[in-house]
Amino acid sequence: MHISSVSVKAFRSIMDMEIHLDSQVSVLIGPNESGKTNILKAIEAFNPDSNFTKDLTCQYSTYFDEGKFPEIIVEFTNIEPRAKAEFAKIHPGLKDAKTVKIKKTGPSPSDYFIVMQEKEIPIPDSYKLFKYIPRNLYFDNIPMIKSMVRLQELESSDDRFRGERDMLNIGGIMEYHEIFEDSIRGRRRREEAARFLTDQVREVWTQDPSLEFKFNVNGDVLHIDISDETTVFDSTETRSLGFWWFISFYVNFMTQTVKEKRENNIYLIEEPGIHLHPSGQKDLVRLFEILSQKFQIIYATHSPFMINRTYPQRVRLVSKTRKGTEVDNEAFRDNWKPLRNSIGLMIGDLFFFGDSGILLEVPTKKIAFMEKMRSMKLWREEDQN
Repeated sequence: MHISSVSVKAFRSIMDMEIHLDSQVSVLIGPNESGKTNILKAIEAFNPDSNFTKDLTCQYSTYFDEGKFPEIIVEFTNIEPRAKAEFAKIHPGLKDAKTVKIKKTGPSPSDYFIVMQEKEIPIPDSYKLFKYIPRNLYFDNIPMIKSMVRLQELESSDDRFRGERDMLNIGGIMEYHEIFEDSIRGRRRREEAARFLTDQVREVWTQDPSLEFKFNVNGDVLHIDISDETTVFDSTETRSLGFWWFISFYVNFMTQTVKEKRENNIYLIEEPGIHLHPSGQKDLVRLFEILSQKFQIIYATHSPFMINRTYPQRVRLVSKTRKGTEVDNEAFRDNWKPLRNSIGLMIGDLFFFGDSGILLEVPTKKIAFMEKMRSMKLWREEDQN
C-alpha cells in the first residue's frame, strides 16, 4: 500500500493544496521557505500518535479564526487484502475499492473518517485500522556516528550514542560486550561485523570502492576507523562531512527499517545529501532507487543533482505565493523551465560540459527580422524598376 495523493488545508504555510505522489520516489524541490518541509510535516502529522495541535493551523486561514485544527486527507492505493478486510468492516462499499481516502480533522482517534463520494464515514477503531496502514517516518536529525564509544555508553539508553549502536546492529552485534572480549572470539566478531558493514556500504557508495571499516578495541573503548586506497585508517571525524553524513544516514535508515518490523513504511526525508558533493548526491539518488523497490520515499531538496532525470514525472516543484504553498506537478515542461526559474538556475551557471558537447544558439528572431528586411528591400527595388 502506498500514498497516491495528499490534500491539506490550513496547515502552517499551506492554505489549500493537493499533491499527487509517485508510488516509489517523489521529489519536492524549490527555493528556501517555499513550504517543502511543511508538506513533509503534514504527511507525518497524519500518523495517529503525532503531536497534532492547533498551533499547526495556518494563521492566514479561516480555520485559525474559527479555532479549528488543520485537515489532512490521504489517499491510499494498491491496498493489501488484510487492509481491505478492515475497510470492508467500516463500509461494505470498500470491499473491492482500489483506492481509499482517509481524513484527519483533529488529534483524537475519533477524528479520522473515510471519505466516500464527499461523505465522511466515522472509523470505529482507528488505532486498529492503522495497524494495516503505512506509517510515515520523518528523517531530519540524523545522529552522526562518532569515531569512538565506550562499552557503558553502548549499553546505556543515551540517545547520543544511537548511531554507534545502530552501526553495530547492522553488523549483527546485539550483545556489545562480545566485541570487547580480548579473545579470538572477540576479534572474530569485530572483523565479521566490520567486513559486513564494508560490503553493505560499498554497494551504495561508488566514489571509493577501496573503502573499508575496522573496529578496534582498547580496554572499554571501541574505535571506529575507516580506510581507503591510501591504506591509512582514519577516524570518522577526519573524513569529509558529506561522507560522514552519508554513512550516518544509511545506518540510521536501515536500522529504523528493521526496528519498525513492517514493510509498508513511507519515508519522509528532509534535505538529504545537503553536505554531499554532486557525485555523492548521485550516489544517494541511486540508493533511493534501490530502497524504493520496497518503500515509498518522499524527500525535499533544493539541489538539482538530487533529481533523477530519467523519471521527470516524480518531481514536484514547490513554491509560495499569496495563496500559500503551492505545488506544480509538471516542473519538467519546456525543458524544466518552471524549475529553472524557481531555483534561479540558468545555462550560464553550468560551467561543466562534456568533452564532445556542442553548444548552439539559434537566433530565430534575428533570422525572421532579417528575412523581413530583405523582402522589403526586394519590394522597393521592384517598385523602382
